[in-house]
Amino acid sequence: MANNELAVRFTEGKYATKSEVAKELKMSIIDNIWSNILSYRSTFNRYLTIKSIEKNQLVVCFCPTINSLVNSTDAKLLRLTREYSRLSASNGEQKRFEDEGLIRSLTAVAKKHEIAVSDNYLKSLIHGDIKEVASSTKIILRYLDALNYINRSYVNAIDDNFLGELYSRLLGTNELTTFYRNTEDTNRENRVLIDRIYTCAPSSLIEGMMDNLFSFIATSSLSASAKACVAYYYINYIKPFEDYSDEIAVLIAKAILAHEDLGEIGALLPLETLLSERQDEIARLFTEVQKTSDVTYFLVFASKQIEAKCDELFDFISNMKAETLKSDFVRQDEVKPQAETTYVVEQTSLFEPVQEEVKSEPAPVVEQPKPVVKEQPQQVVEEKHFEESQPQEQIAVSYIPPALDEKQAYRLEQHLLELDPSLRRNEARFYARHCTLGKSYTIAQYKRMIGCVYETARTAMDHLVELGYYRKDSSNKKFIYTPIPRK
Repeated sequence: MANNELAVRFTEGKYATKSEVAKELKMSIIDNIWSNILSYRSTFNRYLTIKSIEKNQLVVCFCPTINSLVNSTDAKLLRLTREYSRLSASNGEQKRFEDEGLIRSLTAVAKKHEIAVSDNYLKSLIHGDIKEVASSTKIILRYLDALNYINRSYVNAIDDNFLGELYSRLLGTNELTTFYRNTEDTNRENRVLIDRIYTCAPSSLIEGMMDNLFSFIATSSLSASAKACVAYYYINYIKPFEDYSDEIAVLIAKAILAHEDLGEIGALLPLETLLSERQDEIARLFTEVQKTSDVTYFLVFASKQIEAKCDELFDFISNMKAETLKSDFVRQDEVKPQAETTYVVEQTSLFEPVQEEVKSEPAPVVEQPKPVVKEQPQQVVEEKHFEESQPQEQIAVSYIPPALDEKQAYRLEQHLLELDPSLRRNEARFYARHCTLGKSYTIAQYKRMIGCVYETARTAMDHLVELGYYRKDSSNKKFIYTPIPRK
């Protein structure tokens, strides 16, 4: 009974390692206690399709506490996705949120590579205002390019081709001359034969292990956050490339989130802090996973990190909305004195005739409303006649009124996203406001509205062409995009 209580305590209360149990119990020999703990955990174990270098199946223990943590993490990610979708595009809230997420991500990358950059510099980089960067900061620009690729390619399968695109962007090349690492780590730890801790996988095993990872990503029924955490650990375990394996691990984790119905949030969540913060703790957890093949140790840590990043972005949204409300209040307050002055004058003018009415009984009060009543229908008729005389524009989407105000455009945007899962939010946002038949639109218009770099705008417009929303033509050495009628 006591051993069972210890099993629950060191699994549900804290998912402890064997050394942590021994330290807390102040005992040097705990073999029987540890066996009971492992027996309790085994009832909740879920074996994964990926294996260690020694061919041991990796496992995750979904005991009630861990299962609750993972569900809580996924719930926060979904809530953050909803909060993002509710941000206004018209007043710049969505763009500010996107900038904040990217700035936090790139700041962490810069910290990992010991590059000193300011938020203003990163913001200029994100907006495409900086065309040339120093060689020391090129990795930041390349990493941003990789994030943009994830943001617009969430419908592409995560496989070796997807990985190759990410890696080529980090290297800044259009053509890869080499791919997976073909050298071995010379670290002395790799020569240990008993209880060996690998610093990376042998080069001969990389391709097979990565193929197993891609299969796991495509077929596993684990939740989005759990799958992302497992993939992050596994790529760090293998270290498939000569350079940037750490960055690739984060990018693949973010791509998994983006593919799992989280869209832009997958790319914007600043998981890059895993590259530079709490490295000693992460290394200790990675070692424990290697010894036990139990990924739960890292899953617990990573899930809490994801929740913390979600909370930070929730705080940013709250502060941003508070600033918007405050600025609106200030504007209303500036107008308020004028309204009060007008009100006082009107009260005085109404009050004085009442005094005169008692003495001389003039009856202008009854006659004054009559001209107003007569004038109103005339104005309405004239306005109606004016509106009917205007030419009616036709919209490619026939079920939406031709004259789209911002509310209608937003409704169309949401409808398109729900109707066409291959459509990206920014693409839907642009199309909903640029879908008038007979008109043509340009890449520059997309770039200005969305606030992205030219290459991203070009790729988005070409994607809309592929989906059948626009027809692409050439005019005066530039491409123009004409809406195609849709039902």
